[in-house]
Amino acid sequence: MRPPLDPPSRRVQSRGRIAARAAAAGFVFVSIAQPAGAQKDVSFPPEVYAGRRARVLDAVGGAAVVLAGRYLIRADEGTRQDPDFWYLTGVESPYAILVMARGRDGKPVETLFVPDQYQFTGAQYPIDDARFRRAAWNIAGSRLYPGEEAVRRTGIANVRRLDEFIERLPGLIGAARRVHVLRDASSLYGPPGMSPPLTIGQQFEAALAKHTPGITFADVRGVVRRMRLVKDEWEIAALRRAAQISADGLIEAMRAARPGMNDLEMAGLMEYVWKKEGSPHASFGPIVMSGDAGVSLYTIRAERYHSTDRVMQAGELVFVDYGAAEFDTYASDLCRTFPVTGRFTDEQRKWYEIVLEAQEAALRAVRPGVMMIDVIRAAAQVFRDHGLEPNEDIAKLGEAHVWGIMPSPTYWLARRGGLTDYSGARGTGVRDLGHHVGLEALDSRDYTQPLQPGMVFTIEPKLYIPDPGIAIMIEDMVLVTAQGHENLSARAPRTVADIEALMAQRRSGPGGSYPENRE
Repeated sequence: MRPPLDPPSRRVQSRGRIAARAAAAGFVFVSIAQPAGAQKDVSFPPEVYAGRRARVLDAVGGAAVVLAGRYLIRADEGTRQDPDFWYLTGVESPYAILVMARGRDGKPVETLFVPDQYQFTGAQYPIDDARFRRAAWNIAGSRLYPGEEAVRRTGIANVRRLDEFIERLPGLIGAARRVHVLRDASSLYGPPGMSPPLTIGQQFEAALAKHTPGITFADVRGVVRRMRLVKDEWEIAALRRAAQISADGLIEAMRAARPGMNDLEMAGLMEYVWKKEGSPHASFGPIVMSGDAGVSLYTIRAERYHSTDRVMQAGELVFVDYGAAEFDTYASDLCRTFPVTGRFTDEQRKWYEIVLEAQEAALRAVRPGVMMIDVIRAAAQVFRDHGLEPNEDIAKLGEAHVWGIMPSPTYWLARRGGLTDYSGARGTGVRDLGHHVGLEALDSRDYTQPLQPGMVFTIEPKLYIPDPGIAIMIEDMVLVTAQGHENLSARAPRTVADIEALMAQRRSGPGGSYPENRE
């Protein structure tokens, strides 16, 4: 964990000043990662997590809290620590369990259980000789282990071996008659005729019940998710940097776009920029769609192995919802739509400027105390003012020609629609204007409370026009401030004039070595 010496804003500025001075002196600035112990490279100071845990314990009253992290973490394959567990602990190590309760004196008692140094290691050699687990090349050096070092890094006074969890659990819960756990947000699918299998969380809760008779269980995830809606200074600094890196990737994509370029090629170019700037992962899979391919929802296209694979043609737009670099485990989500050849046609410009006007109307409405539904309606009103509402009439236009207009003026204005339970997985709800962003790109769609400083969400109006095959979306990450708002991704051009001016600066790619695109 980082020592709490510099606030995050000063730390980011220092990096930038060092890089600028090196470049001015004619040096090639190469970032070399420092040797990192457990959690040192991504987590915040221990007191940040301690404060969050104290708030959770206060929220559950006299109940105990038992939280299980993920047992299998493969960050390079998209399997990270459970975001709620990470939010409260900063512990990335797999197999970890945290127990929080109040002692007889009313003070919080926290105990973290983690495997010992040789438990759950790779054991790459298929030999029954246990000594191979102790080989130098088979030790997970980045994990936390029971001992003083884990106490220092986490700020949790009691760090025990995982094998002691069941034995110590009743004593740690003490007099509490209710235990809060992190329940899974959804159930698993079971094919027709078969019962859905239990999730890991459901199995964990059932096992706890066997060892704690008379205890009732409740879900604490809602408490944690509500806390996650309002970001602290550390989170805001990480989100701001993620948005900046993502914007840089989009800028490079605009400069490189040409007829003959493959959508996947552009996605890879952006990832090159992110990694160069210190972002190790994307927040989600590539969404780069040129031409009429953009007139389809990515959730459906992503079922294909080659979901991002099309050659751009002159006269087309490219829809890039892949401003998605992560930084310090915090996500980003940006989108820009721009012409492959660098110049909008008259028709493309017309629709693009309507979408931009809708986004600007929504941005003007963002300030503390405003309900998100009113921000949504501000954007929807622009679409109505431009006479787009009839294009939502599916009965008149038919399935093949009806427009996708988001936010929908028909729903949000004509019907005075309220907030909906949106689920891309279930295919339900009316797609509105965005979502919160934090440890996950889609952190939440909880807009039941007024906007308040520290909230970060996307504003992303869009049009899907099937007949000419035009899809346009402009998406930015917005931070609510005490005075109004800050567009965290404003460095990525949004206006027609700014996009065309940037794209006129054609370049051959990163470092001037990017190959010319094929016709």
